Amino acid sequence: MDLKPLQPAIDGQRVVITRELVEKYNRPGPRYTSYPTAPNWPKDFGPEDFERHLQAGNKKGSPLSLYFHIPFCEERCTFCACSVVATKRHEMAEPYLQTLLQEIDQTAGLVDKKRPVQQLHLGGGTPTYFSSAQLEKLVRHVQKYFSFSDDAEISIEIDPRVTSDEQIQTLSRLGFNRTSLGLQDFDPEVQQEAGRIQSEEETRLIMETARECGFKSVNIDLVYGLPKQTPEKFRATLKKVLDLNPDRIALFNFAYVPWMHAHQRKIDEKDLPDGWTKLRMFCEAIETFQNAGFDFIGLDHFAKRDDELSRARRNGTMYRNFQGYTTKADCDLIGMGVTSISFTGGAFAQNAKKLKTYEEKIAATGRATEHGMSLSEDDLLRQKIIHEIFCHQRLERSETFDLYFEKEIFALKPLAEDGIVQITPKEILITPLGRFFLRNVGMVFDAYLKAGDGKFSRTV
Repeated sequence: MDLKPLQPAIDGQRVVITRELVEKYNRPGPRYTSYPTAPNWPKDFGPEDFERHLQAGNKKGSPLSLYFHIPFCEERCTFCACSVVATKRHEMAEPYLQTLLQEIDQTAGLVDKKRPVQQLHLGGGTPTYFSSAQLEKLVRHVQKYFSFSDDAEISIEIDPRVTSDEQIQTLSRLGFNRTSLGLQDFDPEVQQEAGRIQSEEETRLIMETARECGFKSVNIDLVYGLPKQTPEKFRATLKKVLDLNPDRIALFNFAYVPWMHAHQRKIDEKDLPDGWTKLRMFCEAIETFQNAGFDFIGLDHFAKRDDELSRARRNGTMYRNFQGYTTKADCDLIGMGVTSISFTGGAFAQNAKKLKTYEEKIAATGRATEHGMSLSEDDLLRQKIIHEIFCHQRLERSETFDLYFEKEIFALKPLAEDGIVQITPKEILITPLGRFFLRNVGMVFDAYLKAGDGKFSRTV
């Protein structure tokens, strides 16, 4: 095994990453798509609490981001950590759609009609498990209740293996302008181990169709750290991905958490690359994408330098939520569908996680909130701090900040000694080296995290 220090260039600056540094910081930690993280949300938060916070959002008048979860996949990939119902029984889709329409009816009645929708996203699962007619029925129902801004981002996750040209054409006609294609890796052996066989040809064809139909952003999702994956194999995948010319790339660190997702037990742990090998692949991907004209956006995202996401990062308006990095920083998020999460009026709310429970709750009351959390002033402050770390890698210091976060500033000193952060009288900066350890920096400001908490994936 090659244990020489890694020396990737980040934003034009060469950094040195040693094996010792990785071993020191590679420990379980949250990804911070939310703060506080979902395991800390209490179980006594219900539909009435969600409605109260929806009303608070109305008073504030923030624009909206809508998310709809379609949980179905024909089969479940071994690496998957999403909320999925794996079934080839497509007749399950119509009853679920009808339940979703009922939830839309109930939720829309609680939302101020003057609040524009700036973002809509269909995720899963596999949203194109729905037929073209079902997709149209869902979107037309949403459009009946909500007003969309002229520049709204309307996006969908796509599995090229099960998506037809007709579905792409329907989505384009309905106003969809962005799509993300699941890929993970092109290597046949890795695909076999991951339970996802997907050819280059079907991936290329669906991307071409999306562009021909007017999608302005066609993106690819990759995963590093999969079983049987090696730096050499992943290097070949990176070249093929660049040949496809995506607009954005999400490069996710595989979260091996078999204690949370039983289906991951199909993976033999000895087939997984270790933390050092994974980091080698990530570093090579960063340099490969940067050399091809992409910006390294944040924790795991890349965008072409003229992409609006890159511009948002440069001008300080980028945001991060459950869908990843986004330009829509000022939106309240309303999620609908099984296990969907909302953030509105200073509170998180999550729908029932089990499909049967979700459908029963919606049938009974039109509401399925199962748990959530009203954020305190301290929560909101720390949420903002962690957002700044992940999006902008910079925290402004003041006398008030220093007094409030005295313990955290002290806890950052070892990270400063290791070159991960730079502490000056006016600010705390995450260095180019520190961009590999953003989760570790965020953990310093997490008031809920307990020492030795092993329920999360490793940070590297």
